[in-house]
Amino acid sequence: MCGLAAVSSGCPCHRGYADGMSATSLKERLIATLEAARVREQVLVSASDDAPSTVPGQWTAKDNLAHLNEWRGYAMRTIEAVRLGQPIAETPEAGDVDAENEVIYQAHRGDTAADVVAAVNESYRGLIDAIDACTDEDLLKPRPGGAGPLWRIVPGNGHTHVSQHLSYYFTEHGDLAAAEDAAVWAHTIEVELFPDPVERAAADYNLGCFYARTDRAAKAVPLLASALRTRPDLKGWAAEDPDIDPIRDQPEVQALLAG
Repeated sequence: MCGLAAVSSGCPCHRGYADGMSATSLKERLIATLEAARVREQVLVSASDDAPSTVPGQWTAKDNLAHLNEWRGYAMRTIEAVRLGQPIAETPEAGDVDAENEVIYQAHRGDTAADVVAAVNESYRGLIDAIDACTDEDLLKPRPGGAGPLWRIVPGNGHTHVSQHLSYYFTEHGDLAAAEDAAVWAHTIEVELFPDPVERAAADYNLGCFYARTDRAAKAVPLLASALRTRPDLKGWAAEDPDIDPIRDQPEVQALLAG
């Protein structure tokens, strides 16, 4: 997830996402993350074509885009329903996400690259418009399923999700430097735009998982330790998280998860 060069952020605020953000609304910050994610995602757009994967079980650039489009659509529909006080028709995150992802893959694997690429801008525009229709108070309403405030559905289906798929894609294509750049980029946005200990813990955990997945315990352990200090509830998740499996047998990791 060869030889692909690391993608630059393309975002003018890359040197410091927090610069000038003290008076910026939550809504504006969320939209800024999506605009940055759209730029990052262009590497998948550029690599999309109608050729099937040459590696069994490995997604093409087009497959990754179709997946990201569908989850942005889910976030858009959820935000609109909460804002309007309407029932949520779908809650895939509460069920078997892997099964839902397989449904998405099968539904779109036959789509043309042109159709999938056209849907990228549509999915971003739809989600941005849904956020723009909200007040900050709307975005602070409870998210369906008790998963914190509504606004957190945006990073989970926006820049964080894009970063994960870029890191998979670059790793699969032998470009670990680009994969790391994508993971660090998402961490930077989380830490600087949403400076809250709980959000920092989630960001540290995600970046720690990237380093664990690429078998770099020296970088993974401090991040995972930081995350678990703030959010001990993540230990249960970490105990089953396959991302940690490459370093799970190392003594410092076992001590961290047992402590």
